[in-house]
Amino acid sequence: MTKKFAVFVEGLTEQEFTIRLLTELAGRHGITFELHRQHQGSLSFSELRSHETPVIHVLVANCCNDGQVKSQIKDRYQSLKLAGYSLIIGLRDIYPFCHDDIAKLEENLLVGLPCDDDLPIHIHLAVMEIEAWFLEEVKHFSRIDKNISIDELIASGFDHTKIRAYELPHPAETLSKIYQSVGKGYSKNKRQVQRTIDALDYEELYVNTCQKAPSLGSFIASLEAGLF
Repeated sequence: MTKKFAVFVEGLTEQEFTIRLLTELAGRHGITFELHRQHQGSLSFSELRSHETPVIHVLVANCCNDGQVKSQIKDRYQSLKLAGYSLIIGLRDIYPFCHDDIAKLEENLLVGLPCDDDLPIHIHLAVMEIEAWFLEEVKHFSRIDKNISIDELIASGFDHTKIRAYELPHPAETLSKIYQSVGKGYSKNKRQVQRTIDALDYEELYVNTCQKAPSLGSFIASLEAGLF
């Protein structure tokens, strides 16, 4: 019997990172991704990325807005429960909110959502943005461009020996500055997002980066709960 769970994310970057991370975590287990996208308040099917012999089926919903993650989970909850899904996971950034808002955001994550042991909900906040996770995986910079040095990271505002990326107010802006130092860009367009996702070292993310970015570790733990 195919195991099914769902991941609701706020945008394209989170969607593609989640798909790649799940593929790496699943290993030899066949996994199929059913992609949905939000438009005018409703989710609709957009793409199927299928494995020949899937044993795991993951619905990945791109809510196209951080504020839509919780509401879309609420709207789809009963249909997912009836369809035999075993877990719902949500992921959104904190930015443009600030560090002082984190406690209140965490306090309200599950308020108003169904509470049913048959279909639990885990919602995660990427502190401050998912790009903080990318910054902490410093090995990937040389894959983006061999000329990105530690000095360039520091000059752009990220000294990984002294601060954690989640302490930055806007990690995506810092990541963009680092890439721009060698004439490359970072934006939310698919080509540039995919370039970064392909450059990441997923073993490094799993073993070391999640120790530096606890919000990544929590997200990975939920994905593993869905997979295994």
